[in-house]
Amino acid sequence: MNNYNNDKNSNSKNYYETLKVSIDAPYEEIKKSYRKLVLLYHPDKISNDHSSFNSDSGNVANKEFNEIQKSWETLKDDALRKQYDALLLEQQRQKYSVSDEVDLDDMEYLEEEGQYTYPCRCGDQYIITEDQLSEGNDVVCCSGCSLSIKIIYEVEN
Repeated sequence: MNNYNNDKNSNSKNYYETLKVSIDAPYEEIKKSYRKLVLLYHPDKISNDHSSFNSDSGNVANKEFNEIQKSWETLKDDALRKQYDALLLEQQRQKYSVSDEVDLDDMEYLEEEGQYTYPCRCGDQYIITEDQLSEGNDVVCCSGCSLSIKIIYEVEN
């Protein structure tokens, strides 16, 4: 079992950032990115490159490799990924105070993108995808400022 709960107060990158994928990336994209990063940061690969290896770069690469491994172990498992996503959502809710509640029916739906938008008072907009809503994400930050809104909607089964 992963110890991602111990990381929740950390200022480090989240697992998606570590693997350089978006939060809604499919399994195959995550797997591909993981394999690419492992080739770059694997300790055996680094230690065999004697020309550029020193203890500082080795330590950084080893730490990065461990983060990549920990991220992969969580995101490759559906149940662990759902738990981790719920943790990220809770962190987002705690980090950003909700400035308003908006009914989903009041948002503009962009069918081609599969997303809803709503104007922010700063002139930019809030954007949330159908997938994010179906996963239970109901707090979204403005793309141009620090304001966030909670989206009110009912899940249809």
